Amino acid sequence: MIKTIALAYRKIGLSREEYNKYWLEEHGPLAARIIPHVKKYVQNHFIEVPGLTYEGDGVVEMWYDNIEAWQKSRQAIFSNQELAKDAANFVMLRPGGFWVVEEHVILDKTGKNDLNNDFGTSLSD
Repeated sequence: MIKTIALAYRKIGLSREEYNKYWLEEHGPLAARIIPHVKKYVQNHFIEVPGLTYEGDGVVEMWYDNIEAWQKSRQAIFSNQELAKDAANFVMLRPGGFWVVEEHVILDKTGKNDLNNDFGTSLSD
């Protein structure tokens, strides 16, 4: 399984609250319905911490079975007018800030997953 990670940037003129609300309540459900081959879709909304600044306004993670599934998904994303029109409501596109990765969980004490590491031992203890 592979994962994509992308920095997200809000459209000029939107507050962080307006951006996060639209992203979560409008764009997220639309993207989940339209984008094919996605196994998991996560939005990471930044938390205001005094003295801490962030690059971008959030992080998007999407999981796929393999590179081929991601490539098909990417083609569908770029050719879908409904998704592009919706993104224009709240997103500012910028180059860079995009990665395709293979995730290796070293520790997971969240209890949300039944994961094993490469050695076959449970990571949930």
